[in-house]
Amino acid sequence: MTGSSPVVVGSIPTTPIFIKMKNYHGIIVDASQKDKTIFDKLKVLGQKEDGGWILYRVEVEKEGLDDLIVRLQENMVRGFYFHFYKDKELIAVFKDRIFRTNTNKSTWSEIMMYGKSQGIPKEQLDFFPCRIEDETY
Repeated sequence: MTGSSPVVVGSIPTTPIFIKMKNYHGIIVDASQKDKTIFDKLKVLGQKEDGGWILYRVEVEKEGLDDLIVRLQENMVRGFYFHFYKDKELIAVFKDRIFRTNTNKSTWSEIMMYGKSQGIPKEQLDFFPCRIEDETY
């Protein structure tokens, strides 16, 4: 069998499987938006209730991301944030500021400080989920 690859029996990958995302996913709290009908115009993948708020998990193509961020920021209530993620990229959006970083928590110190300065409790600045592997709803 010249040219064929050897067959490996019983091998198990030792590194986590990385799922490549086609589009951006985002987490938006209903209370962060003045006009709730904005959610009717989004591709909602899932939602869950958490502490009296509804968290929407949405999907957007790269080509529409910047326009959507502007629309959501214009409709946003101060004191909240939302975030989008794709692969290892994380975008945290506040009323007056956008942070583009990666999903490694060690890179979030500036975002955390800014969020706390906006009155957002540290425990709410978890940007969860920020990887497709962590999505549960």
